[in-house]
Amino acid sequence: MKKVMLFLAIAASAMTVSAQEGFYGNKFFDNWYIGLQGGVSTKTTHQAVLKNLNPNVGVRVGKWITPSFGIAGEGNLMFSNKASGENYTNPSINVSSASLLGQLNLTNMFCGYLGEPRNFEIIANAGIGYIHNYTDDNEDLSIGTIKNAITQKLAIDFAWNFGNKKQWQFYVEPSLNYLIAGAKLGVVNEAGVGSQTCAYDINYSYMQLNVGINYKFKTSNDTHNFMLVEACDQNMINALNAEINSLRGKDAEIDALKKEIEDLKKALKECEEKPAPVVVEKEIEPNLPAVFYPLNKSVITPAQAQNVAIAAAVMKNHPELKLQVKGYASPEGPHDNNNTLSINRAKAVKDLLVKKYNIDPSRITTEGCGETDKLFEIYEFNRVAMLYIEK
Repeated sequence: MKKVMLFLAIAASAMTVSAQEGFYGNKFFDNWYIGLQGGVSTKTTHQAVLKNLNPNVGVRVGKWITPSFGIAGEGNLMFSNKASGENYTNPSINVSSASLLGQLNLTNMFCGYLGEPRNFEIIANAGIGYIHNYTDDNEDLSIGTIKNAITQKLAIDFAWNFGNKKQWQFYVEPSLNYLIAGAKLGVVNEAGVGSQTCAYDINYSYMQLNVGINYKFKTSNDTHNFMLVEACDQNMINALNAEINSLRGKDAEIDALKKEIEDLKKALKECEEKPAPVVVEKEIEPNLPAVFYPLNKSVITPAQAQNVAIAAAVMKNHPELKLQVKGYASPEGPHDNNNTLSINRAKAVKDLLVKKYNIDPSRITTEGCGETDKLFEIYEFNRVAMLYIEK
């Protein structure tokens, strides 16, 4: 049992190391496999090995819990290389066995797992089993004079992984199998009868050399094996935690900003719903003086030229304004002559503004309004040119 305890201690160590690593594809139904095996077996002592090799076949089902540690169950049928005698209860099968194994992937345990299986690996197996001999108790078979016994298996697998996703595994497995309980170990009691006990005795053991092939089922990570979880840099983790903690202290500030944004949205909505204000532009109405003319004249006198200068100043200070000049005549004289005179009086004001004061002529329009006595009560004042700012 010391061998079993040692193996379990090593397995626990492997699981502890693997627990410190993270893997994708580590659910219950992940990393199962099934396989077939076959080979030869023979008693370890007291017979010629090559002459007493007996063929065997078996099946194995297992699961890897970590890349370094797994469990498996297997069953084997052993056949004799000699003709079956009348003492065999089964004419074709001499021995059947079943075992529960613990598995240690020594390669991954000591060299580390790289994210996928290596091409070649070494795997240790150890476990407890049960064996049944299809013969009478007193017959000497390939495993001794035993009917039923508890066994312990110690084995090494030399395994090769292949396939595009390393889903297949071929292995060669030499093993030593002890019959540790139920064997007639030659211990004689006081009555001279052989007793059954629990012990490790090389004389009650048999060797096997098997080859096998396993198929590893697809895992939840969409492969057939473990995948390493990429570890984050600890400095980055610490920096992110510090940033998260600093942001937690800004919750009140963020809430205040959110409230301010909501208030601004509400104010904007209220502004959008209000009717647009009507802008009333004030009319600029400068007090432009009129230009008066002598009887039957359209030439601006020096005294009246001052009034034109005032109009020019207004036009320069307000480049957006336009000017309308209307000429008039008093009723004296012929009607047609008075019409021509009113036109010339308006034109005289425009010419002076353009030529002397450089006012753009496109800003000035003129109109001859003919004779009138309605503008001013003083009759002579109707010989005039009136200046209007266009609205």
